[in-house]
Amino acid sequence: MLRSIYIDRVFLNNFVMDLFLITLTVKTLKKTATFFRILTGSLLGAAGYCLILCLPGIPYFLKVIFGMVPVAMGMIKLGCRTKGLKELLYGLGYLFTYSFFTGGFMLFLIRRVPFLKSHKDSFLLILLTGYVSFSFCVWGLNKYKKSRQNHFCRVELEGDDESILVCGLIDTGNGLTEPLSGKPVAILEEEVWKKMNGLKKPEKYKIIPYHSIGKENGILEGYEIEKIRIEYETGTRELAHVLIAVFNGKLSVKGEYQMILPPQWAS
Repeated sequence: MLRSIYIDRVFLNNFVMDLFLITLTVKTLKKTATFFRILTGSLLGAAGYCLILCLPGIPYFLKVIFGMVPVAMGMIKLGCRTKGLKELLYGLGYLFTYSFFTGGFMLFLIRRVPFLKSHKDSFLLILLTGYVSFSFCVWGLNKYKKSRQNHFCRVELEGDDESILVCGLIDTGNGLTEPLSGKPVAILEEEVWKKMNGLKKPEKYKIIPYHSIGKENGILEGYEIEKIRIEYETGTRELAHVLIAVFNGKLSVKGEYQMILPPQWAS
């Protein structure tokens, strides 16, 4: 028995779900994406799925491998603005993982709730269950981020002769800010800063007051630098016009890290 497929309904359902999936992938990769880019990526995903679905005489697993994978990569590239193959593959893995979990959670809701089961083809109910699944994933992602807030990352700084790579610690207890602008401030060991004398410009000089245990009040010299690059486990992020305070001494007794980053730079 042949079953009718309403391509407009398939397109709309996939478009809405792709909006949720790309938004989750953007959050996980710690990217900044405009709604227009997410919208464009979702349109590509929905249109690509419908096109592949309509191709006759091709086994489903071949459609997935040679059709949906390239479409999904295009969605990530448009929606998340990934850089490099590694970050693109990370995004692809996250997109398919979220697709698996949201789809499974939607099926669970539809099977367990009688009203949803009897109206499972309704677009509004698909939208509702999709949003509930999306919200559940966001909750889980935020819980995971909180558990990982204090973690190490690699930071690339612009040195006098070449780029300098240091190990940074994202510290939730680092509340250091520049008093005039209120911008968060990172702390860098002086030994590393000496390799960056080319960035020591008088017009970028800052005075940063602080207080800590054992020293109620103190002053750190700081500078604004044009950009830094932070490499996380899930991808990379570039920050422009950041403030760095110079610390005379070792930040880690064992030398595990040479820089302390504010928690705002983790998301």
